[in-house]
Amino acid sequence: MEQYLKDFKLHNKVPSETIEKYKNLVPNEIINFWSNYGFGTFMQGYFKSVNPEEFKEILEESSQRYKDSIVLFATGMGDLVIWSDGYVRLLNYRYGIVKTIMFTFEFFFQNIADLEFRDEDLSWQPYPEALKQYNELEYDECFGYTPLLGLGGAEKVENLKKVKLKEHILIITAFMGPVEV
Repeated sequence: MEQYLKDFKLHNKVPSETIEKYKNLVPNEIINFWSNYGFGTFMQGYFKSVNPEEFKEILEESSQRYKDSIVLFATGMGDLVIWSDGYVRLLNYRYGIVKTIMFTFEFFFQNIADLEFRDEDLSWQPYPEALKQYNELEYDECFGYTPLLGLGGAEKVENLKKVKLKEHILIITAFMGPVEV
């Protein structure tokens, strides 16, 4: 796992109460990750390990089916990676879809090193190009299309802006509705 986290930047340590609360609710790999690394960014800021408590309301408002799931990561493109019913799922707000990306968490960190997995399962593009053009994101930011894709915006790097992550998800939800199965 260490090779994928070489560029990890700590935002906050994970409180022991959070680890205790979630130790039987999320995979052991997440508990180990939180204990060893904390909440922060890695893979050039694409992944943000987040406090699930801070994303509960966002998840309830932006998803019809996955309200009781647990947010593990947010992405630099404004998506959420959740733990739901023993599966790893991606709530892709740009396209208004939910994808089951893994049937267990066991190999998640190995899979993110695979470009095909990042492109096909995580919809990673155009993050690398946006990063070159607009520089690194802050912990609470993501790249968002303006105008939104669902409102006719073109899927071009020139239409990406640095936006606040939570607010962007809520704006997409307000205009396009909650993500669907």
